[in-house]
Amino acid sequence: MGNISVKKIWIATSAWRGYEEPIDALCGANDTGMSSDSPCPSTTREKELGMVKTILRKNRIKFKQTVCRSSNVFCSHVYLCVSKEDKQRAYDLIEPLVHETILLYMC
Repeated sequence: MGNISVKKIWIATSAWRGYEEPIDALCGANDTGMSSDSPCPSTTREKELGMVKTILRKNRIKFKQTVCRSSNVFCSHVYLCVSKEDKQRAYDLIEPLVHETILLYMC
């Protein structure tokens, strides 16, 4: 079992905008809180990442969760990270969930 890094890099989407992403990120979901007009509600993010955690635990893949900032002060990015050695197997296990969820994305 390799180490799981939560070291982050900045991904620039323009000269003024971007977001952090961990180097060992497997997947993520954005979170814009729980206001009535939130496009990425916290409860949906928690549910969808919870589905991934269940699959990873069932397959004995260790993971770390981390929260990263973005240039949008109203949006945080929450990631699940796995070791480089487990990444492809974990990816194959959870990639089908992307089609069943709203916020989940693969890294």
